[in-house]
Amino acid sequence: MYATAARIGGIVADLPRPTIDALTEYGEAFGMAFQIVDDLLDITATDEQLGKPAGHDMVEGVYTLPVLRTLQAGGVAAVELLALLGKPLDAVETDKALSIVRSNGGVEAARATAFEWAERAQIACDALPASRATEALRAAPAALIATL
Repeated sequence: MYATAARIGGIVADLPRPTIDALTEYGEAFGMAFQIVDDLLDITATDEQLGKPAGHDMVEGVYTLPVLRTLQAGGVAAVELLALLGKPLDAVETDKALSIVRSNGGVEAARATAFEWAERAQIACDALPASRATEALRAAPAALIATL
């Protein structure tokens, strides 16, 4: 979605093709970082910080990057988490699933991926013309990552 928005903005502004491509690359990378940060906050933030129950994605059957990375790591934690997923979760099961993901590497692995995508977004700015807008685009991924 971010990539498409950035690309359409470049097209509508009648920018040169290399600039449109750089904006598209930026949008894709920023969008990925944004989504991973959102996924991480669903796991790590409190209900009060989120304005909704933590772990809501898992309750809804949406398995985000921190969950997938926990499963990918294997071991007892992955087996326990897998046993919880795939069905509606009550509050106790949700708390257990959150605890497993928080304490078995899934959060750290997803955080590292978010940093990689944020860096890609900043690097995409190197192909954009120097301007205040480019500097704002370059700063946005760092501001996003700072929420973690």
